[in-house]
Amino acid sequence: MNVCIIVLNYNNFDDTLECLESLSGLRYRSKKIVLVDNGSDKEVFRKLQEEVSRRFPEVEILRLEKNLGYAGGNNEAIREYCNFKYIFLVNNDLQLDSDALDLMVDEMEKDEKIAACQPVIYYYGSDRIWSCGTRIFLGYPRLYMKGKRAEIKESFEPPFGLVGCAMLIRSSALRDVGFFDENLFLMHEETDWCIRAKKKGYRLLVTRARAYHKVSRTIGLFSRTYLYYTARNWLIVARKHGMKMFLYAVITEPLRIFYYLIKARRNVIFYIKGLLDALRGVRGESNIRCR
Repeated sequence: MNVCIIVLNYNNFDDTLECLESLSGLRYRSKKIVLVDNGSDKEVFRKLQEEVSRRFPEVEILRLEKNLGYAGGNNEAIREYCNFKYIFLVNNDLQLDSDALDLMVDEMEKDEKIAACQPVIYYYGSDRIWSCGTRIFLGYPRLYMKGKRAEIKESFEPPFGLVGCAMLIRSSALRDVGFFDENLFLMHEETDWCIRAKKKGYRLLVTRARAYHKVSRTIGLFSRTYLYYTARNWLIVARKHGMKMFLYAVITEPLRIFYYLIKARRNVIFYIKGLLDALRGVRGESNIRCR
């Protein structure tokens, strides 16, 4: 088989089953689907395991006893299945057109220097784009073409990086660049990986394949968890990759604090805590759990 599809689940029953339904309908034949349960509650996992075994017997289940975050959970599966030519990381709140994987693999096959690619990702149930990769805007990797209504007919290189919710990665590039940084735990792991890949001379690509994203169904948009890790990890990544990027991020942080004061006033203190923890050198999983 050519592609190992890795779906990470944490306490999300319905979206995960819908995602597996979409993946099972992909036309691309040379694939294996692996569901990684990232330390879900035992009852949730039992129910999910029973339903997956009944409806998707071809899906392999890898159970982790502890939530290792996006980085750790995916890394565990990547280590297990890196003998495949490609690893396709898919969020469990995402669905794809049936030809999406064919189109993505076709693009990757054209040039071995393409380390990874993604589809055009639309908001679920909408014709508005959620992401065509990312670009740096006022010191932060913002979603590129977010909110636009457009049909992408040709593949292109994004201004900055890719998003990790539907990312097809060449296994040889993973071995060369390294796996995801588990110090980040959650958020911006793919940002860091894309920067490292580009520094090694690899290319990144947005293809014309299409996917549909429900957006932050597991942790919640503007939740305490979302805001904390978004703030902390971007400063960690920016500092890791050079003083110029780090200073640009720090100088523009007041703009983002103001934005979240408008969008998420009740939880903005957790964004500020994330910034402070980044400067203090706090890494790994935080004890912030509530939404």
